[in-house]
Amino acid sequence: MRFAASLRVGAALGVLVTCAAGSVAACAAIVGVEDVRLRSSRDAGGDVGEEEERDGDPPPDAEPPPPENVLNVALGLVHTCARKPAGAVKCWGDDTRGQTGTGGMLADAGVLATPTAVAVEDALAIAAGNNHTCAVRAGGKVSCWGDNVDGQLGNGQSNARSNVPVDVIGLTDAKAIACGANFSCALRRGGTVACWGGGLAGQLGSGSMSSSTTPVAVGGVADVVAISAGEAHACAVNGDGKLFCWGDNQNGQLGTGSLTPGQIASATAVPSVADVAQVAAAQRSTCARTRSGAVSCWGANELGQLGSGAANPTPNPSPTAVSNVTASYLWAGANHACAIKRGGGAIVCWGAGAKGQLGDGQPRTEATSATPTPVPVSGITNAIAVGTGGDHSCAPASTGTIQCWGDNARGQLGNGTQGMERSPESVLGYP
Repeated sequence: MRFAASLRVGAALGVLVTCAAGSVAACAAIVGVEDVRLRSSRDAGGDVGEEEERDGDPPPDAEPPPPENVLNVALGLVHTCARKPAGAVKCWGDDTRGQTGTGGMLADAGVLATPTAVAVEDALAIAAGNNHTCAVRAGGKVSCWGDNVDGQLGNGQSNARSNVPVDVIGLTDAKAIACGANFSCALRRGGTVACWGGGLAGQLGSGSMSSSTTPVAVGGVADVVAISAGEAHACAVNGDGKLFCWGDNQNGQLGTGSLTPGQIASATAVPSVADVAQVAAAQRSTCARTRSGAVSCWGANELGQLGSGAANPTPNPSPTAVSNVTASYLWAGANHACAIKRGGGAIVCWGAGAKGQLGDGQPRTEATSATPTPVPVSGITNAIAVGTGGDHSCAPASTGTIQCWGDNARGQLGNGTQGMERSPESVLGYP
C-alpha cells in the first residue's frame, strides 16, 4: 500500500512491479507491483485501528507521513498511471493491450508518450499490473482496464481486453487495490482480501491452483491493513504487523525460509519479520519495511534485488537486511527496488540498472547491471512516494510534480519522448 479515512497507493510493481507464471521470455520484466496501505483506519468509514497510538512507537506508516490524499502513481511493465488528489486518473506509455484505459485503438504500435485522461474521476487508489490497471472508486467498487487474457479485469470474462474501465463483479466494499502480472487483489473494508485473474501458481490465495474471472476470497489471513502483488505471488500485512504471503515460491519470494513447496495457495506467515508497516512484492522477490524504518528483502538476488551488498545467483528464501537504509516508503519493481529515506524526501534504489531505472545517472550495461547496494537518485529531495515498474521508476513530489527515469522505449516516462533517461525527468502536465 496507511491512510486515515482516505486512501493512497504508490506504484507494481509489481513492482510491478509482474508477469504470469511461466518462462522468463513470456514475462520478461514485469510489473506494477502495487502495495497499498491504510494508515490508521480499518475501513472507509474511518474507524480507528487499535494501533494508531501506541505509546513510544512511530506511526505505522512513514515518518513523517505525507499529507493525506496526495498525488500517487502506479507503474506497470511499460506503462504508467497517476491519480490526482481529487480522483482524476491519467495514463501514458504502452497501449497495445488497452492498459492506459484511454479508449485508443489497441494497435500493436500503440504508444502514448504524454499523459492522457482516463474516464475515471473518483479514484481513491490505483494499481498497475503487467498490462492492466485497476482503480478503487468512491463507494468501494473497482474498475479495471487493459489485458484480460486470464480474467485479471474481474468482469467475468477472459481473452476480452478492454481499452476503457470495466467494473469488477461483486466488489462494492474495496478500500485498496494491488495488481500482479496477470491477477489483481482488493482489500475489503472488513479486513479480508479477494483476488481474481490467473491463479496457476496459487497467487489468488483461494487454496487451489485455479484461475478465476471474478473475485475469490484469500484464505488464512484476516484483519488485513496492507496488500501487495508481484509477478505470481502476493502478500498482506495484518493489524498486528504480521506478514503473510502466498503464490509462487520457486525463488523463495514467500519468505518462509525454504524454496519448497514451489507454490503455496493459501496465506502463509513469514516467520522472520515482525512489526511490518509496508510490503512490496516484486517479480521474484519481496521487500518489507518495519515501523522503525528497517528494510529487508528475500527471494531472487542475481541482480542485487535484495540490496544486501552482494548479488548472488542462488535465491535467498529468508529476509535479509538492506544495507544502510532507514525508510519511510518502499517500492519494488521487476528486478529493482527504491525507498524514500526517513527524515526527508531523498530516494535510494538498488538491483538491476542497465535501463537507467536506478536514477543515479550512471551508465550500466547488462553485464554490469547488478547493483546490490542502494545508490542515491539524482536531484530528488522532496518525494512523497516512489513507484517502480518493469525497468522504470517514478516519484511524485510534494509540489505536485512527477519525475520518472529509466526505460522509455514505450513512452512510459511521460516526458513526450521515447528515449531512455538515467536521471529523473519531469512528466508533462504535472503539476
